[in-house]
Amino acid sequence: MDLMQTPDQDAIQQTVRSFLEKELPMERVRQLGPAGGDSLAAIWRGAGELGFFGLGLGEAAGGAGYTLTEEMTLFEELGRGLTPGPWLGTVLAAHALAARTDDEGAGWRRRVLAGEAPVALVERAAVTPPRSEGHRLHGEWRSVLDAGGAAALLVLDDSGVFVAAADAAGATVTPRPSLDPTRSLADVRLEGVPALVLSRSADVVARLRLEGRVLACAEAVGGLQRTVEMSVEYGKVRHQFGKPIGSFQAVKHRCADMAVRAEVARSATIYAAVSVRDGAPDAAFQTSVAKILCANAYVQNAADNVQNHGGMGFTWECDAHLFVKRARGFDQTLGGRAAHLDEIVRGFRAA
Repeated sequence: MDLMQTPDQDAIQQTVRSFLEKELPMERVRQLGPAGGDSLAAIWRGAGELGFFGLGLGEAAGGAGYTLTEEMTLFEELGRGLTPGPWLGTVLAAHALAARTDDEGAGWRRRVLAGEAPVALVERAAVTPPRSEGHRLHGEWRSVLDAGGAAALLVLDDSGVFVAAADAAGATVTPRPSLDPTRSLADVRLEGVPALVLSRSADVVARLRLEGRVLACAEAVGGLQRTVEMSVEYGKVRHQFGKPIGSFQAVKHRCADMAVRAEVARSATIYAAVSVRDGAPDAAFQTSVAKILCANAYVQNAADNVQNHGGMGFTWECDAHLFVKRARGFDQTLGGRAAHLDEIVRGFRAA
């Protein structure tokens, strides 16, 4: 199995990085803050024009005909730049809508792929479990990532997969304070909201969750790699006692450990992506392993990056703290480390 990047993946990486460096440099990410999708409308349309949201969809569904491994490349770049917005929900919504050929489903899919409808993923444990009455959805969730400013909500629950307009009658999205200044948080309440039922199949729900885990891990990998780059760059330019601090063993060894953690996390994520893409029997196990490794590595690398920057690393002006906050948020996305460890243990016991 060749896990090296293909020429197509290299081209995708270069295209995404160039787009983000132009449209969303870190200075603008800081300015946007947790404003949500309203401030990203032009950028979202630009990403849609470049086909970012349909990389993993077949050409018949309006996509580029690639797979989950190419989408992983996209999310690595998103994580590297701490890119704000509901990217994960939008890409998963495109996947969920791909099988719908009716007018309503096709209309939603065209809007999502064109970047006209950012979609927030509602996947956290519900305060009020979702229930559907015909085509109307009820439910309540706390601290939904990127729900502020999203045009639609993708509800992923054991009972099925649903998509609903965020501004529909009966839908309430209430912003709340966010630890991460690059991501928005909101409480979501749906009371009889008209919703499109995308699937009630347990297999479809499980597949979307596995794909979501892989893409979330890929985003974390991008952040991991950037923390290594930041520490190495700073170690070259910051001098102490007449020498670059990168020449001191304490800093040198910490950077080496960071690089190892980033490579281990990326390798686990690539293997999980291939497992999910190919429908391997142990795909769920591999995604849990990747989630645990990526969460451990991201939290530790982000903390070490602050240490490598010394006193400056604790200041608001230094970007290091933004990666600390993003790492903490990732740890709780699509299941925390404890939940995935429990899942692995249950699998071993069942075997």
